[in-house]
Amino acid sequence: MAPPPHFLLVTFPAQGHVNPSLRFARRLIRTTGARVTFVTCVSVFHRSMISKHSDLDNLSFHTFSDGFDHGGLSTAEDLKNRSANLKNNGDKALSEFIEANKNGDSPVTCLVYTLLLNWAPKVASRFQLPSALLWIQPALVFNIYYNHFNGDNNNSCLEFKNLPSLETRDLPSFLTPAENNQGPYALFQELMELLREETNPKILVNTFDSLEQDALKAIPSVAMVAVGPLLPSDMFTGSDSVKDLSKEQSYSRWLDSKTESSVIYVSFGTMVELSKKQIEELARALIEGKRPFLWVITDKSNREAKTEGEDETEVEKIAGFRQELEEVGMIVSWCSQVEVLRHRAVGCFVTHCGWSSTLESLVLGVPVVAFPMWSDQPTNAKLLEELWRTGVRVRENEEGLVERGEIRRCLEEVMDERLVELRENAEKWKRLAVEAGRDGGSSDKNMEAFVDEICQDSVL
Repeated sequence: MAPPPHFLLVTFPAQGHVNPSLRFARRLIRTTGARVTFVTCVSVFHRSMISKHSDLDNLSFHTFSDGFDHGGLSTAEDLKNRSANLKNNGDKALSEFIEANKNGDSPVTCLVYTLLLNWAPKVASRFQLPSALLWIQPALVFNIYYNHFNGDNNNSCLEFKNLPSLETRDLPSFLTPAENNQGPYALFQELMELLREETNPKILVNTFDSLEQDALKAIPSVAMVAVGPLLPSDMFTGSDSVKDLSKEQSYSRWLDSKTESSVIYVSFGTMVELSKKQIEELARALIEGKRPFLWVITDKSNREAKTEGEDETEVEKIAGFRQELEEVGMIVSWCSQVEVLRHRAVGCFVTHCGWSSTLESLVLGVPVVAFPMWSDQPTNAKLLEELWRTGVRVRENEEGLVERGEIRRCLEEVMDERLVELRENAEKWKRLAVEAGRDGGSSDKNMEAFVDEICQDSVL
C-alpha cells in the first residue's frame, strides 16, 4: 500500500497565520488521511501552545529559529534581522527536511505556505515539488493584489454583481497612497509576480464557495480552491447551544445576567492598537449610548506596532474614564471570543474586521459594526456592509478619526433601526457557512479534489 501524501506546511510566525494553518492541517488530515508536517519558528511554537494539537495522528512539527526564540522584538532593526533570519534559516530548514525524507518511507509530496514567505515556493521549485499558497484572507483581497501587480492597477476590472466598485478606502491598506510601510508592499508584489510565472498556480483560500462565488472565479489563470472557514470544528455542528463558559470567568456570569441580543461586544484583536483620541471617542460613544457592552482591552505585546508618537498602552489610555465605562459595561483583558459571540446576550460585534473575526461573525450569525484599521480589513468591511449585508461600516473624518457621534449612529443602526434586516442576513450566512464547513461539506470536497490532483501530478 502506498504511503499517504505528505504535505509540508510552513507558516509565518504570527497568531493570525498559525491558527488558520493549524485548522487547515487538521482538516486536510481528517478529510484525506494525508500526513502533515507543520513548520514554523521556535518563538511562535512555544507562545501559541501548538503542542496541544499533537494528539492528532499524522500531524508532526518541525521548528527553526528566527533569532528571537524568547521574544524581545522591539526595534526596526530587530524586525529587519528577524525577516532575514526567517528567510535564511527557513530555507535551510525546509531544504534539509525535504532532502532527509527524499528516500524514506514518506517523502514530501507538496509544500504549502502562507503569506509573507516568498522564499518557500522557491525551495519547492529547487526540489521539483508542487507548492500551493494558503491564502488566509478573502478571495477578493487576493484578486485585488493580483490585479494591482499583474494587470490594471486601478482595479476597474474587479467588479462583481451586488458589489459596487471599489474605492481607495476599500483597498488593502498596503495599496493606498497614505501607506508608508513599503516592506509588505514589496513582499506582496514579489508574491504576485511569482504566481504569475507559475503554470496553473494553486491558491487555497480561507473562504467558502457560496460566500465568494464570483471572486473565486475572477482570474481564469489561477486555480482558487475554497477550503474554509478555517475555524474550530465545533462551530459547524449547526447547534445553537452555547458551551458552558467557565464560571471562574466573571464576564460569563455578567453576560448571563443580560437580556437577549442586548450586549455590544467590542474587540480589535491582538495586533491593532487604537490611538488615545480614538479610544476616547469610542469610550464616550459607549458611555453615552448606555447599552451594556463587553470591551476587550489588552496591553498589546507587539509594542513595535504601537501608534506612532504614543507610548501609553490602551489600558493606560482609558484610565481617565474607566469608572464611567464600568458603570455601563464591562472591560476585560481576555475572553473566549467564539463563546462570547455564541452567547444569547450578544447582539452586535464592534470589530476591526480581521479575517478570522469576520468569519466568526458570519458563522455565528452576529451583525457587526465594521471598524477597519489596516491590511485586508478595509476590504473585509466593504464585503460585510455591501455584499453580505450583515453590518454597518464606520466613516472616518478628514483626520482619519471615527468620532463618537458616528460610532453611536452605527450602533443604533445595528442594534435598533436595521436590526431585523441585518439579523436575517446574518442567519442566512450562518446557515451557508455551517453547510460548507461541516464534515462532508463543500470545503471538504474541495480539499479532497485538491489532494487528488496533487497526487496525480506527482505520479506523472
